[in-house]
Amino acid sequence: LFPDSLEETELGVVPRGWGAVRLDSRLELAYGKALKAENRKSGDVPVYGSGGITGWHDTALVHQPSVIVGRKGTVGSVYWESRPFFPIDTVFYVRTKYPLTYCHQLLKTLGLHNMNTDAAVPGLNRENVYRLLVPDAPSEILVAFDTTAHAIQRRIDHNEAQAQTLSTLRDTLLPRLIS
Repeated sequence: LFPDSLEETELGVVPRGWGAVRLDSRLELAYGKALKAENRKSGDVPVYGSGGITGWHDTALVHQPSVIVGRKGTVGSVYWESRPFFPIDTVFYVRTKYPLTYCHQLLKTLGLHNMNTDAAVPGLNRENVYRLLVPDAPSEILVAFDTTAHAIQRRIDHNEAQAQTLSTLRDTLLPRLIS
């Protein structure tokens, strides 16, 4: 799948023929929506802020897997979420036609945490992120990457669900064992 040589581009050395494209040609950073803690209704939908999960709600804003990027506060934090979730207004979430596993790993390599543009409250400017140049890998490479990365992500999701089940079981049984 890979070319037999490398070439110099504005990104540095990349496989021959890849070139560089702007990040906004690969994905959209959509804005989250305001949801104050007092307006949340008890549920099993994770609510994401720039520091990660900040609580739970009964209704999702995004119903498919996505990547969450910190916009205000913890600038440039990057999270994967496979479940339906609610991104609040301190984050972006990714919309893309490219493999999400690729976008997740790509965003983690861009140094977004160093792109703070605001003085009082740290902030990430979406237009500055969009201007970043990224390698233009062929779709065959992205599909091959996604095949492997998606299998790994499914296993991570399964392990996290199993750990949560075991934690709940421990919290239920431990008090009974102690008493």
